[in-house]
Amino acid sequence: MHGLMSYRRFGRARSLRSDQASARARSLLIDRAEQTLDRYLSTEQNRRSVAT
Repeated sequence: MHGLMSYRRFGRARSLRSDQASARARSLLIDRAEQTLDRYLSTEQNRRSVAT
């Protein structure tokens, strides 16, 4: 029974770390997408102002 309890605790801790890693990866991906979009929008604004 004691081994089962430690396994459950370990599994729960492992799951929590996995969730945290997934959330961090998602956050980094969103940050990268926002930077790319900002760069694209600023380039498009520059092109329009030069063409006008």
